[in-house]
Amino acid sequence: MKKIINKSIAVVLILVILLACLPMVSEGARTNIKVAVNCNLPPFQFLDKDGNIIGLHIDIMNEIASKENLIIEYLAFNETSKALEALENGLVDVVLGITSKNDVIKGLRKTNDISSATLCMLVGNENVNKILYEEEQQKYSVAFELGTISFSQLSQLKNARNNLVMGNQKQLYEALVKKQVEAVIGVKESMLYMLENNPDYNSYTIVLNYFSTINYTALTRNNDLVLHNSLNRGISKLRASDTYEQLLDKWIINTEQEAAEEMRAKMLSYIAAFFIIALIVISIISYTNYQLKKVVAEKTKEISKRVQQLETESNLRERLIEFSPAGIMLLKKDGSVLMMNSIMRSLTGIDSIKNKKELNIYDLKIVGNIYKQVSCNNNTIERPVIIKYNNDSENLIFRCYCQSINDENDMVLMVEDITLEEKEKHEIFELRKNKALNRIIAGMAHEIKNPLMSINTFASLIRKQGKDKEFQEMFAQHVPKEVDRINRLINMLINYSRPVRSNKERVSVRELINDSIYFAQLSARKIKHINIKSNENIEAYIFVNRDQIKQAFINLILNSIQSIEEKIQNMGGSIVDDLVISVSSYRSDNKVYLEVYDEGCGIDESDIEKCLDPFFTTKATGLGMGLSLTKQFVEDNFGKIEIESRKNQYTIIRMIFEEDKD
Repeated sequence: MKKIINKSIAVVLILVILLACLPMVSEGARTNIKVAVNCNLPPFQFLDKDGNIIGLHIDIMNEIASKENLIIEYLAFNETSKALEALENGLVDVVLGITSKNDVIKGLRKTNDISSATLCMLVGNENVNKILYEEEQQKYSVAFELGTISFSQLSQLKNARNNLVMGNQKQLYEALVKKQVEAVIGVKESMLYMLENNPDYNSYTIVLNYFSTINYTALTRNNDLVLHNSLNRGISKLRASDTYEQLLDKWIINTEQEAAEEMRAKMLSYIAAFFIIALIVISIISYTNYQLKKVVAEKTKEISKRVQQLETESNLRERLIEFSPAGIMLLKKDGSVLMMNSIMRSLTGIDSIKNKKELNIYDLKIVGNIYKQVSCNNNTIERPVIIKYNNDSENLIFRCYCQSINDENDMVLMVEDITLEEKEKHEIFELRKNKALNRIIAGMAHEIKNPLMSINTFASLIRKQGKDKEFQEMFAQHVPKEVDRINRLINMLINYSRPVRSNKERVSVRELINDSIYFAQLSARKIKHINIKSNENIEAYIFVNRDQIKQAFINLILNSIQSIEEKIQNMGGSIVDDLVISVSSYRSDNKVYLEVYDEGCGIDESDIEKCLDPFFTTKATGLGMGLSLTKQFVEDNFGKIEIESRKNQYTIIRMIFEEDKD
């Protein structure tokens, strides 16, 4: 038994010695090897301008060759598949720069990793937002090199579509530059190297700095174990030495390190600048500290003087409020009175509120009534409100304002007794009215003279020709017309001289227009070739005397009807298309516009300003009071009237009022 064991041990020792000697013999025999290189992976392996194969992987292989006693001949290939085919057919001994993620072809073997790189996503600047903000659901196309990433990794890009597979990194870069795709997932070191030689370097952005890591290795044949071991041994020795780091620094652009160094330099410059500025500031502070002490004393005197001035101004404001001609009251939202001036105390009959606890405005007779009518407790009243109040058979008129003064809705109520002012205004108005009437009566005498002359002529002839049928027909035709003319003139005079009523209200513009158009359509029913239209009118409100503005609007429409009627007569009735009267309303800059447009005779430019004067008319039978009355009605309601016209073409008359938004 012992003999058998001894023999077995001897056989094993002999085999071990033979195997150990075999690599040495083979290694000594193989000194020349051929290495296939796909030259489309700068800076790892590529062709320079002279056609020489260079790069990180080439330098690594040269270092390994020097350590392992190898002589290398590099053969350039454009496609990895061709290089692998050459390796399988024995034309080359090694294929350099194969990604470790690639499946190994049967009969071939991978060496240890010779280098590693980072995959990133590179895009044109115009597509950065589309890719960064995926929630916007914008689809984009992506290209990548076969074997660098898996499709499961690609699925992480939710909005990627039309994914293209390329054969090498140069193809990826060219596809992006030629805009065949919107993004590429490529080797970061390779993309940066190629961008360095592109004048449009700044037109591209790395939006995903790290997608995954990729390792590069070399392939040998399975039966070439000696070469395989030699390469692995050389790779291990090289990666453990400083030479490997030197080769990396030579070929790989370390953007993070460059950015860090740049940032470090900036920080150092900022720190230096900070210290310099700090020294300057400290010097300035030291210098100004003494000056400030002197200034503080002066400012203290100024502040004391200012405090006294503020106290004086405060006392002055209090006195101005106290002796204001208008009654002023400060009160809370619930009506609790905080302060009153002398006029307000006089209105309320209260001498002082200092000893009055929980005084409320609703308990005060006159002012409480005014407060309710003004509705101050709802919001700020920006325009004055006129309140009429009967106090023991005495008619009083007050002008009231209300203003919110803070977030707690405390209010200031101002009440001014304008009874005497209104009486004086009424007297002045009547005086001006009488002056205007004197002018109107003078013009009226001339207007009445013509119809009276006609009537007088017929009256003087009635005895001589009273039985003449032709005379009777002329009498029956002309005398009533002249009487009607005098009657219309007198009615217009009465309307013009009638006192203006002050009963204003909130009026709907749409209702006002609809009522006026209905009246106008009745007036024009028997007239051919007139088309009265109402455009889409706004829903707005104005604060006016309803009857006055309605009458003014009707006057404008009737003027338009008469103007078109006159135009039809002047044209001898030869009208093809209807002439239009258009009524519309619109708002602009918080104002409401009521507009009447007609295609009548129009007005001469020289007559536009005169046509609003009493008794001015261009019509043979007109009285010249319609537009004058309209102007008076509009101005009495704080409005404005505008006229735009072109002779024989059109006329536009606008009434403009402030919009009532309450």
